Amino acid sequence: MFQLRVQTGCRAGEVIPLPAETNAPLSLGRGREAEVRFPEDATMSRVHAELHWRGGWSIENKSQHGTYVGARRAKRRRKLKPGDVLVLGDTEVVFQRAGAEAPRKVEFTPATPHLARPPASAGYDADGNFHMGQTFLAPGDAELSFIQLGGTRLGVRVRRRRAIFFTTVAILAALGVTVLGVRLVLPLWERQPRVLAVATCFGLLPALPYLFLIKLLDRNNQIPWRNVLGCLVWGGTIGCGVALLVNGLAREALTALLIPGAASGATAAFVAPVVEELIKGLGVAVLIWILHDEFDNALEGLVLGATCGLGFALVENALIYDVRFLARGGEEALFTYGLYRTLVNALIGHPVYTAMFGAGLGFMRETARGLKRRWAYAAGGLALAIVLHLVWNWAAIFLTQQLEDVRSVVALGITTGVFGGIGVLFFVSAYAVAASRERHVLLTYLDEEQAQGFVQPEELESFRSLFGRERWELAGLASYGVRLYRLRRRLRAAQVELALRKWHLGKGDRVRGSATDAYVRDARERIRDARNALNAIERSHSSRLPRVSETGTSAGTGGEAG
Repeated sequence: MFQLRVQTGCRAGEVIPLPAETNAPLSLGRGREAEVRFPEDATMSRVHAELHWRGGWSIENKSQHGTYVGARRAKRRRKLKPGDVLVLGDTEVVFQRAGAEAPRKVEFTPATPHLARPPASAGYDADGNFHMGQTFLAPGDAELSFIQLGGTRLGVRVRRRRAIFFTTVAILAALGVTVLGVRLVLPLWERQPRVLAVATCFGLLPALPYLFLIKLLDRNNQIPWRNVLGCLVWGGTIGCGVALLVNGLAREALTALLIPGAASGATAAFVAPVVEELIKGLGVAVLIWILHDEFDNALEGLVLGATCGLGFALVENALIYDVRFLARGGEEALFTYGLYRTLVNALIGHPVYTAMFGAGLGFMRETARGLKRRWAYAAGGLALAIVLHLVWNWAAIFLTQQLEDVRSVVALGITTGVFGGIGVLFFVSAYAVAASRERHVLLTYLDEEQAQGFVQPEELESFRSLFGRERWELAGLASYGVRLYRLRRRLRAAQVELALRKWHLGKGDRVRGSATDAYVRDARERIRDARNALNAIERSHSSRLPRVSETGTSAGTGGEAG
């Protein structure tokens, strides 16, 4: 036995029992000729659909306006299964087994603003095209996106903010390069050009592998490469240039106050960690300040902070330490100690410290506006970065002095295993927390989008696992080609942006637009376009497959069944 439970419309809440078996169709509509009537639903046809029993219930559309099962239009007679939602005009009816309870309604996250919720009219038309369910017939706010965000005044402002950020980075980077050139590169080039060239190539050799390794931590690929490269340049030019200048001035000042030989150690142990973490982390802070809408959470802060630290470490190794190793100890010293700094300082040193400051800035971004404690996250992240850096430098100096009779490699090993391990532990813990929070946000805010088709169940499921994105994007690559892979990446990026934008609106971000948020609408439009392109590829592929006749042979071959 089955029943229909009316969810919305003039008979909402009613339960309509269906006969056990019948040879006659059961019609639904608003007219008197319909056996199950919804007289007050003006959007429903007089006979909108018919239910047929053929060992099970199926539905057949009888209206030019269409009958929907879930988000898909019923083009022909379609077999029903318990839980199917039938949409007839403005009325929604659930097909159930007799005695079943009312299905759970989609519960929107309390923080989701009404204007960011998925339109109820979104879905598929008779041709299988997905529509986002929003139509505007009157002029809207100038900030509202109708076609793509880039074509609006808001899109112009987004491009302008990006131009401001990268112009700022370029100008400051030029100043940093000037400082590095005057104080390091030119003097070395005049005295030891070969040493400078070899050391620079050796120090910068791991740049690309390390950069891609850090970018892999961006599990949903939400950070634009342009922002990653901007932070890398910031750390390698602005960070190194300012640190070289300030640390040099501090060393000169301490030389006049301390005993000879102690100024360098004091600068490295106590001044450098503060100066370097401030200037490296400032790159992430400037990005947040100028590109506020492009920065979302702690995971992004951690990745961008690590990138700033990587840029700093690569240039520092190449122009300072590797030059020193090669000039004083030759190629053997360069390979031994330079390789150590390449594997340790450039990977679990500076990137780890600055990632803590970046994560703190990210947690600040996640916290609702108006809460004073949000600033404590940034301060705490900076303090942790400085402490980790200070402890590392102090340990390296102290152990080298205490173990001067033993090979310095032992001191380096102890420093790496103990104090480097502590930094890695903080990094892994911060990443695990940030990734878990991001996954929770995506699952929460995308679950609301399933009913209207902006997210499919298998797509939502791919957000749950660590490598779910890669598996889902690569699925079907062999059958459909590279274009499907690119479209899936585009769809995934739009879904991530939609969820994070809804989350930030709930946290108090300013709405860009009036009838709906421009970023939300832009994300929905890109989801619509990507989904329709994906569906077109799948339909085209299916149409090229050979059809199999009832006899078991391919249609058109003229063969006979064996």
